[in-house]
Amino acid sequence: MNTEILNYYEILEVSPSASQEIIYNAYKQAQETFSLRNTQIFNVFSEDEAKAWLDMIEEAYMVIGSPNSRRQYDQELSEKIRPSLPNLALEQAEDIDIISEPQTVPEGFAATKFSQYEIKKEMEDLIASQDLFDGLFLKKIREYKNIGLNQFSQITCIAIRHLYAIENNNFSVLPASVFVRGYIIQYCRILELDEDKVLPSFMSILKNG
Repeated sequence: MNTEILNYYEILEVSPSASQEIIYNAYKQAQETFSLRNTQIFNVFSEDEAKAWLDMIEEAYMVIGSPNSRRQYDQELSEKIRPSLPNLALEQAEDIDIISEPQTVPEGFAATKFSQYEIKKEMEDLIASQDLFDGLFLKKIREYKNIGLNQFSQITCIAIRHLYAIENNNFSVLPASVFVRGYIIQYCRILELDEDKVLPSFMSILKNG
């Protein structure tokens, strides 16, 4: 994952609306995961990379672990990701499609943020009724919604090798479960799946090997 685009909430893998208690617990879990005593981490990162993650984790918690500094950070983050349109020249707005019309979806098709696909009732019913979400089924949904593997990797910054491993249920080559959890959350968001349904199912399968 490209750490340059992560904010402090993403580093600790919590929602911006998370309580201080949840943030603290996530901080302790992240500390434990990236601890140099955790030899499993070196299957994914070098020692220098693990130390860099620990530094970012400490920095993130120093800011959002305190209600006062968190409020200031939230304001700065909001301003950063929501630039004010009146401060942009009209031609700049046109360049970045701020005022462009939404893309029309043909009848019988649906759209994600990244693709259009033909609606197939049989597949929609299968997704809605499915209780078991393993990698093979996530691959089936990704292909149904017309998002290529390379495109998915570029959108999520997840390495192709990890996507292959997930979609072939090859759990032995995946990194620590804390990372896999983040990967599956990305699947849910990109493919517009119910995170509360998919995540527990997949992580249970992962845990049981």
